[in-house]
Amino acid sequence: MEEALIALLLAHADLVDLVGMKVRPGRASQTDLAPFIVVQVIDKNRAYTMKGHSGLVRSRMQIDAYADSYAQAKVIARIIEARLNGYKDAAFKAIFLEDHRDLPAADAGTVTTKFRTSLDITVHYGEPQ
Repeated sequence: MEEALIALLLAHADLVDLVGMKVRPGRASQTDLAPFIVVQVIDKNRAYTMKGHSGLVRSRMQIDAYADSYAQAKVIARIIEARLNGYKDAAFKAIFLEDHRDLPAADAGTVTTKFRTSLDITVHYGEPQ
């Protein structure tokens, strides 16, 4: 599912124009220059019935947009929100934005010139039983 979500983001031309192909799972590469995006799973909850796993999953994901300016981080986050909030197709039953916040880019070092905007989304999808 994470790979499909990254592919969905990379299929958006406006986003690729800003970050290139730098949409990373888990963490950015040390060689990545801003702007870039990091996607990570926060939790994954499978739905069960009395017969076992129903095949439905709800995952909470965090998507962080890193940039050299606050304005650029916000533009990237707004493109991500517009692309994902309410999205559904054969692979994704539904994607919803849950939270949107600005955070310091602490992982860039103690003194940083990077800006980070973080989005929490809930992804509903099916997986084989």
